Amino acid sequence: MMTGLLTAAYFLVSVIFTLILFLLWSRVILRYYRLSPLHPVNQSINALIGPVLGPIERMIQHETPGKPRKAPSQYDWPGFALIIVIEIIKFICLGLLAYGRLLPVPYLLLFVLADLIVQPLNLLFFALLIRVIMSWVNPHWEQQNPAGYVINLMTNPLIRIGHKLIPNISGFDFAPYIVMIIIKVITLFISASMPLPLV
Repeated sequence: MMTGLLTAAYFLVSVIFTLILFLLWSRVILRYYRLSPLHPVNQSINALIGPVLGPIERMIQHETPGKPRKAPSQYDWPGFALIIVIEIIKFICLGLLAYGRLLPVPYLLLFVLADLIVQPLNLLFFALLIRVIMSWVNPHWEQQNPAGYVINLMTNPLIRIGHKLIPNISGFDFAPYIVMIIIKVITLFISASMPLPLV
C-alpha cells in the first residue's frame, strides 16, 4: 500500500516518462509518414531528443567518417530501440516505488509490452482530441499552425477508418469521436488488466 508521498511520486515519475515517450513516439510516427526534417515540429522534437538518439542512430546504421550518409529509413529503429529502453527503466522505477523492489522479469516484460500498445494509442487519442477541439474553435487552424498539419498527418488514417464505420450524418463528422471511444476502450481495458496503472 503506497503512502500519499509515494503515490504523488509514482504519479510524477509516470508523467515524466509519459512525456518522454510521447516525444519518442511522435518522432517514430512522423518518420513513418516522412515529415520533412525542416518542419518546425520535427525540428523541435529532434532538438529535444537528438542528443540522445544521435549516437544510437549512428551505431545502428554503422556510419563511418568520410562516407556519405545514407537516407533515413521510413522506420525509426533507433527511436523504437530507445522507447523500449525507456519503458524498461520506467517500470523498474515504478516497481521500486510501488513495491519497494524490482519487478520479476516476466512482469516487467508484460508491463513493457502493454505500454508499447497503450502509449502510442494515448498519443493518437490526444491528437484526435486536439483536432476535434480546434476544428470547432478555428476550422482553418491546420493551415495557420504548423502543429495542425502534423496532427492531421497523424490522425487522418484513423479518421478514414472512422468514416468506414460511420459516415457523415447531416454534415456532422462523428468519425473522430468513434475512433476516440474505441482507443479509450482499448487503453482502459489493457491498463485495468495490469497490477499497476499505465499512466
